[in-house]
Amino acid sequence: MINFNKIFYFPILILLSIVFLAGCGEDEEPSGCNSLNWTADLNDELTALSTAISNFGQEPNEANCNSYRQALLAYVNALRPYGNCQGLTGQNRVEWQKLIDEYEEDLNEMDCSDL
Repeated sequence: MINFNKIFYFPILILLSIVFLAGCGEDEEPSGCNSLNWTADLNDELTALSTAISNFGQEPNEANCNSYRQALLAYVNALRPYGNCQGLTGQNRVEWQKLIDEYEEDLNEMDCSDL
């Protein structure tokens, strides 16, 4: 069975987490490490995710579920480089990586055929 509560709230948790990365070093990639303007780096992924969430919310079928899952996977993959920000160190970096890996695994195991 799909754990939609966990999957649905994931983008919100990640968005809040990125705010804490604003203090990263200037020479690090991605550019979002340098400012709170990280949404510019993730604009395509956020747009696709927003569309997928809306489509799935309006019509929760297998095709829309798969689109939602793919949009979330693309978003998770786009977030991965933020784990390399200099401001994310020690246990915070470990927790970041754990969170990203956990959600990627959950999304890969998500079966939309249950709908």
